[in-house]
Amino acid sequence: MICKKWLSHLTITVLLIGSQAAYAVDSVDNAFKFCTALDGTGLLSKPCEVSGWSLSIDISIDTTSNEARKICSGIASQGGGRLDRGWKLKIYSPYSNGNTLAQCDLS
Repeated sequence: MICKKWLSHLTITVLLIGSQAAYAVDSVDNAFKFCTALDGTGLLSKPCEVSGWSLSIDISIDTTSNEARKICSGIASQGGGRLDRGWKLKIYSPYSNGNTLAQCDLS
């Protein structure tokens, strides 16, 4: 159920990022725009975080690891917006003690 909800928000998010990111020069700027769009879904359990150093976008969702993998795969299949090679999405849970539930390439 949460996966279908995420995928519908995801399509809108990626479309917004794709159109906005075309004007951004820096991949980190694009990552922050992507993060802002994910925050706007209202489905994250804490604000999205970007690390330009590790080329990652970190999100926390109250979900299972199985659902997190589906969400990650869905976001990756949409291209993740316009990010340079090497960017990853890392999905955590508020209950995972800092361990990732899923990780996928966004480039």
